[in-house]
Amino acid sequence: MFTIGDLQRNVDLELQLMVGGNRARTAEIARAEVLQLGRLPAAEHRAVLLLTSGLPEGAGPGGAEALVAAAKTAGAVGIVHTLAADATRLPPAIVAAAGALDMPLLSAPANSSLRSIKDAVNERVARSELVLYQQLLALQSSLIAAVSTPDPTDSLLRRLGALVNSTVILYYPDGRLLAATGDGPASVIWQRIDKSSQERQQFTVGQWHVVASLINGPEEAHRWIVLARRGHPTPQEIVSQLITTVEQLLDVIALSRRAAATEEALQRADVLQRLVMNNGYEKFGWDQVRRFGFEPHGPCFVAAVALPHWSQRRLDPELHSQQLRDVTQIIRGLVSNSSSPHLVGSHEGVAVVILQCRDSRLIDEAVGVLRGREFQASAGIGRRVASLDLIGNSYRDARLALTRSLTRAADGPAVQRFEDFAVADIAISTADEDQLLRRSHDLLAKIEASEHLLETLIVYMRNDLSINDTANELNIHPNSVRYRIGRAEELIGGSLRSLPTIVDAFLAVQVIARNRAGSVFTLNEYRKGHANVALG
Repeated sequence: MFTIGDLQRNVDLELQLMVGGNRARTAEIARAEVLQLGRLPAAEHRAVLLLTSGLPEGAGPGGAEALVAAAKTAGAVGIVHTLAADATRLPPAIVAAAGALDMPLLSAPANSSLRSIKDAVNERVARSELVLYQQLLALQSSLIAAVSTPDPTDSLLRRLGALVNSTVILYYPDGRLLAATGDGPASVIWQRIDKSSQERQQFTVGQWHVVASLINGPEEAHRWIVLARRGHPTPQEIVSQLITTVEQLLDVIALSRRAAATEEALQRADVLQRLVMNNGYEKFGWDQVRRFGFEPHGPCFVAAVALPHWSQRRLDPELHSQQLRDVTQIIRGLVSNSSSPHLVGSHEGVAVVILQCRDSRLIDEAVGVLRGREFQASAGIGRRVASLDLIGNSYRDARLALTRSLTRAADGPAVQRFEDFAVADIAISTADEDQLLRRSHDLLAKIEASEHLLETLIVYMRNDLSINDTANELNIHPNSVRYRIGRAEELIGGSLRSLPTIVDAFLAVQVIARNRAGSVFTLNEYRKGHANVALG
């Protein structure tokens, strides 16, 4: 920054300030230009120091006033006027005109070369800009170095505050403090900021000189950054550049954090996949799990979360993928606030959580939040296992519990726990799934051909073999239920009053019902292209 005061201190030029006083000495000069006689200043002379040797010959009595008025209108920073030969002072007319319009006016000796004055001024302006540029580079380098520190946002703001000797305040859009580096009156400053303005604002609060600027970023829109300094304000050319640099660096920090979070989510999902599949557990080793806070031994369990319509065969794959991403992201955000080691991802078309803790209420809370956001989620929680190498068993339990939750009565709990299951449920969970399904289809093959018979048998079993309760649920006559059950007995080849037949039919019905509810999650084409889509 080069000012009229700097120019006047150059003794070689012998310039004297005639009009303007101390205020004029702080005026910044952008460049100097010789004004040709007979031409008045134009719009492009803003912040320019105009040099003239006088008015053109034959100029009328208002020539001086016209010159000064035109310079004022053009935004000139001041006028340098050379003395006439043998004169000791400037013409009274131009002095009076400059005083009337508060235009800084300097006098130069009669023998002065206006071109030499112009060159000297422009050289000093260029030198001053170079010094400022070098200073800004040094300041910006210091700010950039903050990005590599452990807490880059705090370090960035503290460095900025130290560089300009100011309190730096960063506000959320609603006025909450995101960060503050000093004792500036944050609440009072926030009240003074004009939130409707997009422009940089300057004002004073008591002894504090404040600069407030609206900045945007990938994390929060319309954050406000404030520099508050006691005494006198920071030069604007420095403030403007540094705030721009800080805004860009905050964007870099936010993007870096987002990239790191995405990378960690991918790593957690990969470990989760291996654990629930019992695939390569020994290969990837404990280092892959320990960095997420897990211990080799300790109570662990798996929870599986899904929406009811995900089990429909004709569900739009794109809709399913988007909802699965949304649900998984919400769960990840909720679970990350807990102190328990955790992994969140997706597997076979459902959201999956692995937690190392004893209390599973966190899953109930997550389902409650999802339902509050219009995701009618259901969840199944597997058995607690002693170590992570048994997670595959807990996952199978969770899927069975999820199936029961998805097929529950309207007033049933949205979260089902394997630990609450009966012996039959556990037998189904621990048996070989392919063999169990094949044997169930063998037993009920003839019944499965009739949708009415199979539905009646499922409801009959669910209602503890009660003819009336089954009829009420199906909204048919009890005699129709008796007929269908009798027909089912014929096709099964055994009486449903015989305990062994009841047990076999009950287990087969449970297996087929579970397979129906979860069929969309195990389709081969789904496994090929859509199995793990919840990292978005």
